[in-house]
Amino acid sequence: MSHESRIAGELEQLERRAGFLPLEGAGLVRVTGPGHRDVLQRVLSQDLRALAPGAGTLALLLAPKGQFRALMAVFAGADETLLMAGPGRAAALAEALRRYLALSRCAAEAVADRGGATAIVGARWLESAAALGGDPGVLADGGWHAASLVGRPVSWFGRTPLGVPGAVLTEGGEELAEELRGHGVRALLPETVHLARLRRGAPAWGAELTDSVLPPEVGIDEEAISYSKGCYVGQETIARMKTHGHPTRVLVGVRQTRGEPNGPALPVPLTRTGEEKVRGTLTSWGWHPEAGGVGLALVRLELAVEGTQLGGAGREFKVAGFPLW
Repeated sequence: MSHESRIAGELEQLERRAGFLPLEGAGLVRVTGPGHRDVLQRVLSQDLRALAPGAGTLALLLAPKGQFRALMAVFAGADETLLMAGPGRAAALAEALRRYLALSRCAAEAVADRGGATAIVGARWLESAAALGGDPGVLADGGWHAASLVGRPVSWFGRTPLGVPGAVLTEGGEELAEELRGHGVRALLPETVHLARLRRGAPAWGAELTDSVLPPEVGIDEEAISYSKGCYVGQETIARMKTHGHPTRVLVGVRQTRGEPNGPALPVPLTRTGEEKVRGTLTSWGWHPEAGGVGLALVRLELAVEGTQLGGAGREFKVAGFPLW
């Protein structure tokens, strides 16, 4: 089977059933200490006051002027709060939070995932998780709970850090992989999950989400920001944009219409066809077996119209709606 054929088969699997992807660590940060939730309430963009133990939500850590610093899923515990920041991001998030916890008796520490974390994604991810002991009611609402798998303690989380819906199981290890295969859930290539993210237009940390980006520019504010909670770091800029204006650039999907099938060096400055002035940036790209080159781009608001022709790095693109195929 060719590489493209495998990706095509895995994408079809995601449309009909589910697949799994091992993660290099769950990217978890544990925040503890007296009053730690109050500190997080004053720092993060989401309203955490009504978050009951076992519940979860999305939140952002922003710079004082509103630029992106970190995206995380927040999961409430009885005496702790767990933050899922994505593989490789936990240490940086913990360090950033310590600045705000310094004058308290609270702590933020990256959690060592001793058994390996696994993401379960696809149309039937919830059924697959339930078959292995995940609580479908909790996971469907984006919450978390402790459980056991083949006699060892594990934790289920009803969100993934991959830009696609699903669940993450921590410390499942190879036993989980075997259980999943036994239920007809196949392993996925990272490229397949990357394409699934591009299809739905979800921004990713390090690509669309960088320290020069304001959350409303990439459409993540409605899910990850509370506009009624009051003060948090960066709140003044975000509230002003919501009340008095709009972003001058937005995130769009693009389809490549001319150029190489290999990936360009990102980010790629983009111009409108026939012009020389840079008016956008290609931030993510992937090769779909049938649709060809697809990607995400941050462009000036006036260019965010389906069919707009863009160019960069010897390629041509067309602005397209979501889903990209």
